[in-house]
Amino acid sequence: MNETQHDIQVFYKKIVEIELGSIADVDKDGDIFFNVPDAGQFYILLEKNDPSHFRMGVFSVISRKEFGLSLTELLETLNEFNSWKKVAKHWVRKKDDDHLVCITAEAFLNSSTELPDEKVLRATIERYFRTLNNGARELVDHLREQASEAEQKQELPHLAGAEPTGSV
Repeated sequence: MNETQHDIQVFYKKIVEIELGSIADVDKDGDIFFNVPDAGQFYILLEKNDPSHFRMGVFSVISRKEFGLSLTELLETLNEFNSWKKVAKHWVRKKDDDHLVCITAEAFLNSSTELPDEKVLRATIERYFRTLNNGARELVDHLREQASEAEQKQELPHLAGAEPTGSV
């Protein structure tokens, strides 16, 4: 492998900027990040010893507490999503007293000692982006529906035990 960390960063930044139309930058850890209007901040995590290991993600996009779910309910939902979603991995990380959903897509795009084939990466990076972005939106919609159903179930026992009004 002749590429330096800087060469790898420049390679990925160029692909993001050309194919996704977003300005990419390097964070303090040496990873690539970029913002997409109406979608948020995305990262490409780089591994200096394996430049063709492509890992793109969106992190801490959904709060468990925001949807009023237990950790078990959230993990079961993520497991269901992981069982049928292509490429994307949905997982949680703990932050304070909450659990935040992260979504990543990973692939090997060449041998471990070479940069990815530029044509392959250029042809697929938008698909990885759409997979992550759509996955986050679908998960939010599913969690909203799940929270709504749980709320309706809580209301039913209360309604069933209500006193009749008026004359019968």
